[in-house]
Amino acid sequence: MSSLILDMREADPKFKYRVKAIPGAEKLTVCFQCGACTPDCPVAKRVDIFRPRRIVRLALFGFKKRLFSDNLLWLCLGCFGCTEMCPQGVKPTELIEALREIGAEEGILPPSIKDMMKALLSTGRIHRITKARERTRTKMGLPALEEPNMEELEIVFASSGLAELVSGKEEK
Repeated sequence: MSSLILDMREADPKFKYRVKAIPGAEKLTVCFQCGACTPDCPVAKRVDIFRPRRIVRLALFGFKKRLFSDNLLWLCLGCFGCTEMCPQGVKPTELIEALREIGAEEGILPPSIKDMMKALLSTGRIHRITKARERTRTKMGLPALEEPNMEELEIVFASSGLAELVSGKEEK
């Protein structure tokens, strides 16, 4: 396991209050770092830097730069294993979602997520549907895929600010 050295001069002590204001992350400050969230995490078993407990600690102390400097928050699968194991009811999965929301609000998204959003905005799908996939669907007796409603997607992207975010206009 890698060690994490934190310089408290980088911390924003008020950050935890911003996080706690987001539904699902209200119990951030009741975490006593027991570590029950980590052993059941499928990502933590395979990725040394990913530990739900560490993410909670970084959020508690306000280490925004550490939280948003790489794809750490985007590695979470959302399986809720950590949430089920937490004796304090902290809900680490929902906390990670709240942190992702803050990152998006600040224009911080990993390139892979931006690429998916760009594809969604331009084609209505995150992944390209090839002719081969269409033939496979037909062979399997699956119905043809409906064409995405691009007007509705454009409205959602524009009203949520995602259009500007994925185009890079709001990046900080």
